[in-house]
Amino acid sequence: MPQTQSDDKSKPLADRLGDFLRRYYSEEIKELAQHYPKESRSLEVDYDDVYTFDPTIADDVLSQPEQLQRYLEEALRVYDLPIDISLGQAHVRVHNLPPEYTYYPGEFSPSKHLGSYRGIRGEVTKATDVYPKVEEAAFECKLCGTLNRIPQSDSDFQEPHECQGCERQGPFRVNFDQSEFVDAQKLRIKVPPELADGAGQKIDAFVEDDICGEATIGDRVVVSGTIHFNQETSGNKKKAKFDPYLEGEHISIEETDQQDLDVSAEERSRIEDLANGAEGPPLEVAAESLSTKVFGYDTEKMALILAMVSGDRVEYADGDSDRSNIHVLLIGDPGTAKSKLIARAQDLGWRTVGVTSRRATGPGLTVAAEQDDFGDGDWTLKAGAFVKANGGTVCVDELDDMKPDVRASMLEPMSNQKINASLAGETATFQTEAAVIAAGNPRDGRFDPYEPIPDQFDFRSDLLSRFDLIFTVQDVPDQDDDREIADHVLDSRDAAKRDEQGLEVNDEIEPPVDPEIFRKWIAVAKQQPAPPFASDSVKETLRSSFLELRRLYDVKDNSPVPVTFRKLEDVVRVAEAIAKFELSEVITERHARICTEIVGSSMEDIGKNEDGEFDADVVESGSSKSQKDRMRVIRDFICDAQDEAEDSMVAIDSVTSSLEDSHDYDPHRVESDITKMMNKHGTAIEPQTGYVRFIGGR
Repeated sequence: MPQTQSDDKSKPLADRLGDFLRRYYSEEIKELAQHYPKESRSLEVDYDDVYTFDPTIADDVLSQPEQLQRYLEEALRVYDLPIDISLGQAHVRVHNLPPEYTYYPGEFSPSKHLGSYRGIRGEVTKATDVYPKVEEAAFECKLCGTLNRIPQSDSDFQEPHECQGCERQGPFRVNFDQSEFVDAQKLRIKVPPELADGAGQKIDAFVEDDICGEATIGDRVVVSGTIHFNQETSGNKKKAKFDPYLEGEHISIEETDQQDLDVSAEERSRIEDLANGAEGPPLEVAAESLSTKVFGYDTEKMALILAMVSGDRVEYADGDSDRSNIHVLLIGDPGTAKSKLIARAQDLGWRTVGVTSRRATGPGLTVAAEQDDFGDGDWTLKAGAFVKANGGTVCVDELDDMKPDVRASMLEPMSNQKINASLAGETATFQTEAAVIAAGNPRDGRFDPYEPIPDQFDFRSDLLSRFDLIFTVQDVPDQDDDREIADHVLDSRDAAKRDEQGLEVNDEIEPPVDPEIFRKWIAVAKQQPAPPFASDSVKETLRSSFLELRRLYDVKDNSPVPVTFRKLEDVVRVAEAIAKFELSEVITERHARICTEIVGSSMEDIGKNEDGEFDADVVESGSSKSQKDRMRVIRDFICDAQDEAEDSMVAIDSVTSSLEDSHDYDPHRVESDITKMMNKHGTAIEPQTGYVRFIGGR
């Protein structure tokens, strides 16, 4: 930029700052004046602009922030405006500091940065309500009525020593109408959980006036301001320890959980085109865009997308309701990319909260009680993952690593979509309308091809039954598939490196939908109202499919119940989510067909017993009907045999061989059932190697 007279460094600082504002912020100041003071009261100044204008002034902004703040606001006050308005109370808020002056809490030495202007990056974990803070208190003398104005600081409340009118020492009362107040708020900023070492460092920031209420709990922010110290006290004694805090001047929100969508007209047009099938079947295009690195798993990818969109809560006239969210579980062998899919869902979903299974606790998932050192020291209820994700998605990887009692705490928020918590006799209800996307390994870490898949789940049946869609992901060697997957992995990695180096890239590796558009597509779809059926024929299609499945076996022949009516509700939620993702106002025949295919694929994975029959008990109770019938026969045989034995125990080999002859039972299945009795049910013991004794009730 060429030098001009306005760059003359011999000018007084106030004049040079006036030149700066005229050069860089003329239009912004005019716009501020048009909306001042009701709609806007601040001018945001980019630090890079200050540095470009004069590096010395930029250095002073960092080292002498309070002085430069006064000069900048004075320059704004005397700015020559084309309209008759004064910006005397407007703020100038400097932001976008260089990376070397922007820190996470705990990354810097407070004593070395005392009084300096810095940016603090982190997650807002607590926020007070916006409260009135007195800047100048007007004390009215009760004897003579004189008003005594006393400026107030951030420390103790200052009262007049004597009346300026009658010179007596009061008594006084605060005249609120004549006092000056400003909105204020306190924010606690912590290192984000994924970056925190241990409990994580924190710092409190105090903000005032129009930036109050900009950030909310869960937002990732950068607060720019001046670092100060506050001396700790114990009773009336002052301690030698000082706590740093930030006097915040600007808040930049980098990531928010709030559902305010900023979708431009161009982006919305692109989303509508995609939803209308401009580039192919919408759900297939989306599945391909979820993770280009992960090859295949099209149905599983579709299920994750539908979980992020979900259906809609239905309220009935009598006050009853149906949950809206779709819960999806992937159970698979190690190295099958299920964790990668969960991670991508967490990145792309709207209002997602990730859970680390090994470190998770029940209160951390739901609601925890803690003593509040942020406000008045009272005990408060702290929102857990499900509460934070209300309206979004909870992503859980390695579900099998989570402690059983912690997994049990997921039941209430998943089914009831709310949590009731009590503290000091008070009961509070927290909404948890969040979908759950989870992944885990089978009981022994890898699926055993010689054991029925339902027997290899290490999760309680009441938790499994909460999931609408469950898929098994198995690593089965196949020459053709393995070659295709290997090519895809190598091509994807090579393309990423080539793209980074500016070399020619295979276009096929690029996702059809840009990640930011994809994220906004999910968010827009999620906010669509629940669509009804387009016609009775659509409803008839779903009903016929369901009833046909119910009639698969003749119940009179003591066959299993293939599916319960709980699954019909799952089907409707999935159909709603498909229609919403396509921004359709109704559920069509095509939506019903796609829904049936996805739900059917899930049932093929986990809805069958060891005989290949659909059996609702596999998920509902954890054991298939045929297995429960077989275990009753095994129990009765063991009990009869041990009654006749002198030592009250029976050889396992004799049980398996006898039942093979009398009932044509597979010996391996019988032995597996006996092991389950001993290890899982606790109804039998092995008093001696190769022998069993039944100890449960008959």
